[in-house]
Amino acid sequence: MKSLNYILLVLISILIGCQNGSSSYEVIWKSKTIEKRDCQVPVNYPQIFGKLDTASLNKINEILAKLPEHEYYARGCTTDNPQFVSGSFEVLLKKDNVLCIEYQTDIEYKNEHRTIFHSLVINPNGNASKNFDSIWIEPRDLIPNFDRSKILPYIKKYNAENEHDINLLAYEKSSRYGITWGITEKNFIIYPGGEGEWFGYDKIKIPLDEFK
Repeated sequence: MKSLNYILLVLISILIGCQNGSSSYEVIWKSKTIEKRDCQVPVNYPQIFGKLDTASLNKINEILAKLPEHEYYARGCTTDNPQFVSGSFEVLLKKDNVLCIEYQTDIEYKNEHRTIFHSLVINPNGNASKNFDSIWIEPRDLIPNFDRSKILPYIKKYNAENEHDINLLAYEKSSRYGITWGITEKNFIIYPGGEGEWFGYDKIKIPLDEFK
């Protein structure tokens, strides 16, 4: 009985640790190890369950288990040239119609450490069974007055402080560059460095009040 109680406490802790906000579904933490050439990539990934359409839920969980392909970053890994790659995630926002997950890929190679960020912002209550893209959320869907030029001063400051050369054109008001972003209850998060793609090398928090 003590063993059963301990297992229940662990499961409850995992569920509570993954949540941020109230919703009709829960996010659980799962783990797997992916083989990549001569290397193994340990990955923690999210899965959801709840009162959602079964076909749509299965599709969402299928995508959540694959993204963001952490093992891609071990593509050059061999026994003679080892790269230590691992993947994890954090739930930044969880509501009935909004789920924001931040993925983090950590890469250790020749005594250097690098982190790659990806982000997923979706509506879990949408119908993903036929078209997963239909549940993607854009910044303007959540922030009616969203103006990407409000991000520009933060990117300029980041460039100056870190001696980077982030593509400023991606943050012009009329730009159509793809940007990697996330959201919490209080902050809009931008992941700079992969403009036009679906990743970033760092993260910048911008108060949501900036977009009022």
